[in-house]
Amino acid sequence: MRDGALHSGVTLIAVSGFRSVERQAAIINAKLLEGEALADILKAVAAPGYSEHHTGRAVDIAVPEQPRLTEAFAKTRAFHWLEEYAGAYAFRLSYPKDNPQGFIYEPWHWCFVHK
Repeated sequence: MRDGALHSGVTLIAVSGFRSVERQAAIINAKLLEGEALADILKAVAAPGYSEHHTGRAVDIAVPEQPRLTEAFAKTRAFHWLEEYAGAYAFRLSYPKDNPQGFIYEPWHWCFVHK
């Protein structure tokens, strides 16, 4: 998919792929130590054992010179390219706006799905 995007003049940077259950717990614990409420954290970070990253099929995508893992990604050429072509590579946006999982909108989070 990255090569296909590059052929279209779009650079995709994978910033997070596989993540262990232990790493997921560490991310949540760090946010708790920063004073964030667990209920708020779990709207943005899946509980350990429930993350698509544990499967090795999820990838968080960024572009050069843009803030990473923010809604600003939705305004990039990369996001628009992904909306149009990611399905051809068997990827889907996991957490669109108002998703049934109740997660925040994550335009950067894409998951490989078996056809």
